[in-house]
Amino acid sequence: MADEPTVKGIEKITSVRLAEILTERAVVSSEVITDALYAQDKHGDPFAQVLIAGGHITEWDLAKLVTENFNLPFLMASSYQISEAAKTRFPKEVLFQYMIVPLDVFDDVVCVSMPVMLSFDEITKIQKEHNCELFPYVGLVTENKKVLTELFKDYPQWVEEDRKRREDAAAKRSQTPNKAGDWMSIFDAGDQATKDTGRKKPTSNPPPPPDPKAKK
Repeated sequence: MADEPTVKGIEKITSVRLAEILTERAVVSSEVITDALYAQDKHGDPFAQVLIAGGHITEWDLAKLVTENFNLPFLMASSYQISEAAKTRFPKEVLFQYMIVPLDVFDDVVCVSMPVMLSFDEITKIQKEHNCELFPYVGLVTENKKVLTELFKDYPQWVEEDRKRREDAAAKRSQTPNKAGDWMSIFDAGDQATKDTGRKKPTSNPPPPPDPKAKK
């Protein structure tokens, strides 16, 4: 594998940098950006795809921002004649997970279409695990899904199963007891009990008579 990255400045491709660009351009509200970054950090949902799925920006507009600010080329995956070597260069599970379309292979360089944007960390992970250099083109989420479905008939099934896994994981997270809330409930109950005790009326019954045996 080459010592220098195939794409110069690829290390700048991060969700945080994209978030900064969106904020500077006032394209998406800061609250939405914060929520999308949280979803990515906490649940692994790709930042760019969260914004698109939520209807906060179109994939075309986001792809344009990425190409302009990260100096990456744009390509519609369906317009490229995918080589046979590219189709088998990665396990299909890798293509499904990252929603990337393999385009061509030149020695250890693999050209791929990514769903608007993969982060530098994701690109580096793929390169290390599969001993290659990625040359990423900016693509579209819908386009990549369509091409992957044409290449692999079981891709829609994988997508559905992945959706169910995410929903189950989200349901489990929602059922996890809030420890801080539990402790606060205990303190609140104790505080209420103290107040109730203070409000109790004194008993009207007279005290019991002294025990004669107790006299000396």
